[in-house]
Amino acid sequence: MKRSILGLMYLIHGMRNSGIDVDTRLASIGIKADALDPSSIIHPSLEWDIQKVIGEGVKPEVGLLIGQHYALAGYGPLLMLLVTCGTIQDALKYGIHFQGLTHLFGHLGLVYSNKHVTLTYAPIDLDTEMGLLRAQCEVSGTYKFLQDIYKMMGLVAPNIRVELPFQQPKDLDVLNQYQAYYGLDLHFGAEKAAFQLDDAVMNVKIPSADPITFRVYEAKCMAEIERLNAEETNQSSLIQRVQGYLELQQGNIPSMSITAQALNIPERTLRYQLQQLNTSYKQIREQLIKHKALRLIEYNEYSIEVIAELLGYSEPAAFNHAFKRWFGQSPRQYGK
Repeated sequence: MKRSILGLMYLIHGMRNSGIDVDTRLASIGIKADALDPSSIIHPSLEWDIQKVIGEGVKPEVGLLIGQHYALAGYGPLLMLLVTCGTIQDALKYGIHFQGLTHLFGHLGLVYSNKHVTLTYAPIDLDTEMGLLRAQCEVSGTYKFLQDIYKMMGLVAPNIRVELPFQQPKDLDVLNQYQAYYGLDLHFGAEKAAFQLDDAVMNVKIPSADPITFRVYEAKCMAEIERLNAEETNQSSLIQRVQGYLELQQGNIPSMSITAQALNIPERTLRYQLQQLNTSYKQIREQLIKHKALRLIEYNEYSIEVIAELLGYSEPAAFNHAFKRWFGQSPRQYGK
């Protein structure tokens, strides 16, 4: 299943705020962070490829700081669903049910034991530095999410026992940073991340509970999951990766050479492999622009001039000409 690009955007934002020159790294693969389209979705394999570029040489423990810059706003309908649930237990269950709408690569779970309930998180890779960096970011971001959502719901965050699937830092200053963030009830070397709560908090009523609003956002979350699943087609993974990369940004679409570089494939090899799949970079690029053009017009929020600019056209007239060639009518006629 594809994912919202917002997870990648928050990762980039967190790296910037942690003093990492992420923009130069992104530029090396033809991506401008400020041009990323927040409405686009991305295949996990492509997101991982981009992370490899921006995370190279970054120590995994820096993820503790990066994850603290993840924000609630990026969760959209899921956030509204959770804060309108009846109880904390309901919110946890629905958060796990719709975890495909979160920024997490790994898997959430809920474990009940004597007088406790534990929210668990299993990262997908703890064996490489890149995987550890992502895991540190996501565990830190999940803890921040728990703290922030309690505040948003008007509740005092409970005491949480935290278990981390990382080795305890040998550097005392780094260890102090972990304890300052997660609290003193902190334990390293666990199999997976775990946030243990007293089971008494599970039945706490959420002040913002609203059954009608809850049903509205439950439907929105279900529709979004269906949309992300529908994007998984029978197309070649290579075509999907090219499409995904080209879809990331608004404005000028990267050239084939930059696309090949970003996907870590020699340009000649990319051209040949696409030919074997009965397509080309040019065809994929044009199909993408057509799809984006229709989507932007149907949003009914942008002028034709703005849409032309978002699609990389220097003049609205050029966009009008292309649109009429594709669909047999002008953008304004289509939008009526």
